[in-house]
Amino acid sequence: MVAGVGARAHHGLSALQVTMSVRAQHLDPSESHLVDKHGEPVSMCRVASIGDDVVGFERFVALAAPAMREAMGRSGNAEPVPVFLALPHRERPGYDPRLDGELFDALEEASGATIHHRHSRLFPLGRAGGIHALLAGLELIESGGVSEVLVGGVDSYFDPDVLEHLDRELRLHSLDTENGMLPGEGAAFLRLARAAHVSGALAAVYAAAVAKEPHPYGAEEPCLGAGITTAARQVVEAVGSPEDLVGWVLTDVVDERHRVDEWSYAMARLHRAFTAEVVHDQPLLSTGDVGAAAVPMLAVVACMRWHTACGLGDYALLAAHSDGVERGAAFLSAGGSA
Repeated sequence: MVAGVGARAHHGLSALQVTMSVRAQHLDPSESHLVDKHGEPVSMCRVASIGDDVVGFERFVALAAPAMREAMGRSGNAEPVPVFLALPHRERPGYDPRLDGELFDALEEASGATIHHRHSRLFPLGRAGGIHALLAGLELIESGGVSEVLVGGVDSYFDPDVLEHLDRELRLHSLDTENGMLPGEGAAFLRLARAAHVSGALAAVYAAAVAKEPHPYGAEEPCLGAGITTAARQVVEAVGSPEDLVGWVLTDVVDERHRVDEWSYAMARLHRAFTAEVVHDQPLLSTGDVGAAAVPMLAVVACMRWHTACGLGDYALLAAHSDGVERGAAFLSAGGSA
């Protein structure tokens, strides 16, 4: 069960603020001091409360710690809690190696939470890393080893190396690249707990699945969405595969054409699982692309919309596509009831 949530993005410093801004389709990018190949300032969705001189490891901690504290629902926790955290791929330009060895210690100090280091794991797999983290958290809870875990993700494109890479690959939205992405940053966390330990759950996670895309962006052969189709089909079938079940889909798809096409193929193949009025929700069009924070951010939006009685049905399918081969999907229901 989802017992608590926390989030931070450019237009909200709490789960509720982020969700309401997404619902209002509020987008407020601003120019940065970083410039593109034409010498023009790069606009992005960045958290204004974090200084422009804070990059890399310190920026990730500044983004993640408040969201983690909010998800815990209190200033600290008496028992150590395992943390399963999605991060960008290590191969991505600008990746700070301190994330691998020092992040949990820094988050523990900054958030006030006590982290169970032996059970905690990092998933440097990009956007779909959040599904891997979710699966690991659910497995540990179901094993009976702990009563609750934190599943989250944190990412920031506010880094000269990563922005230069995206610009070189023609992936930044601009007058020359209309189907490019708007880079953002953010963090989001879910506190998952066994049903017996939760009163008034925000949601239930009924299934999650991962798969690999044989022809990801940049491959010689065209991508036909095989990986995300497999992951999404597995979670729908795990729930029972009833027809016309899903009326609300939340994905990490933004305006990059290859990501739009990939999910379109999957949705067409799985059309029998969706209601006739199915809504494809794209929260990252409002937050900016939050990278590895995407999956927990999508889940937070679904949970808070249910909590505030403005969800689009009782069920939600989440789908995520990393820049590499990783793909993932999850199935949630409102308030923990099927």
